[in-house]
Amino acid sequence: MTIEFRPPDVAAVAHSLAALREAGSGWINLLPGIHEDAVAPEPAAGLFAFFGNRAAPVSMATVMPAKKERRDAEGVTIGVMHPTGAKAVARLAEAGVEVPAGWVVRQDHARRGLLVQTPADASDTDILTWSIRAGDALSRVDMTGQWRAVVYLP
Repeated sequence: MTIEFRPPDVAAVAHSLAALREAGSGWINLLPGIHEDAVAPEPAAGLFAFFGNRAAPVSMATVMPAKKERRDAEGVTIGVMHPTGAKAVARLAEAGVEVPAGWVVRQDHARRGLLVQTPADASDTDILTWSIRAGDALSRVDMTGQWRAVVYLP
C-alpha cells in the first residue's frame, strides 16, 4: 500500500504504523518527493568507477516495529539510508534534528546508514516526524515537500 502525504500531516501513515506495531511485523519506507530535474545521472569516472558505490542524493527512511513478543520491551527501529557519509548524527544535530532523549543510536555508518531504536512508548507521530526531518536534513537535493510511504503489511 502506498500513501502520498505532505508533512506535518502524517495521520494516515501513523495509522498504518500503529497497525504494524500491533501485528509486530511489516515495515514502512518513507521516500521524499524530488523535482524531476533534481537528480541527473552522473557519469562514472576512471578505472575505479566500476567498484564504486555511489549513493542516491536523497534519503530513504525505513520504520520497522519490534516483533510482537518484544513490543513491550523494544520500540521501533528507524533506518536512514543517506548520501552524506559518516557522522550523520552530528550533521543532524547541526541541522537542529537531535536524536530524542531515550532513543538509542545503534549505527552511524557511511555506507550502511543510520540506525536508531526508539523506546517502546514512543508515539507513532513522533517516530514518523523525526524520520522525515532526518530524511530532509540528510538529503542533498531540493525536495517538493511531498512524501510517499510504502507500507509493507505482514
